Amino acid sequence: VFIYRHFATYIPQNCSFITGGGGYGTDFNRRKLKRIAHDMGFAHLGISGMGSTWYGSPYDGYVVANQTLHGMLWLAQYEFAAPERESKLGTLMWPEWHYGVLLLYGQHLALNHLAATNQIRIIIGHNLLDQSTTDNTLPYVQQGTRLNLHCWHTNDRFSKFAFKLGQYNRTELELYRNDTTAKAFAMRMALESKYMTLEEMASYGRNKSLSS
Repeated sequence: VFIYRHFATYIPQNCSFITGGGGYGTDFNRRKLKRIAHDMGFAHLGISGMGSTWYGSPYDGYVVANQTLHGMLWLAQYEFAAPERESKLGTLMWPEWHYGVLLLYGQHLALNHLAATNQIRIIIGHNLLDQSTTDNTLPYVQQGTRLNLHCWHTNDRFSKFAFKLGQYNRTELELYRNDTTAKAFAMRMALESKYMTLEEMASYGRNKSLSS
């Protein structure tokens, strides 16, 4: 994840709790999660498609995280067998039911319960959170309406996998230096932090803090 400058200053409307979008939902697991919510004594509002990027007040974040952990523990103990927990099935059951997205299932239960019991207000912020790091369009960067970039599972630039393998270097840094797309922003952030020494990074941070 890469954070834009306005991440720290955006205030959600009506004190809402914003999530990014999540692509885990199918008819099967939506029905299954609703049944599990009933077993847990949780309310269920029927909302789905929430991602794992959250934006809201510290208190809302605490409440959601606490209930999400509760949901994850319940699911791990009662809804997944040992071979699933030990990743012996790989992605055989994806996308219907997959232990690898336990966090998304847990937060699905938590957010539905908290929203249904009027403890939080939820917005799925497709237009605010998780702009792709492969996006080569300009509007969101120029208008400042996105709060962060998200590295999805892709080999297109900017790819977190390619970066981890060392496939990007100073050549890309020069190539994208004056590019204002989201893709270029991610590339510059990643490579500048890679090539900066700790002293340079500290100095940069101090200068930015003083200038603001």
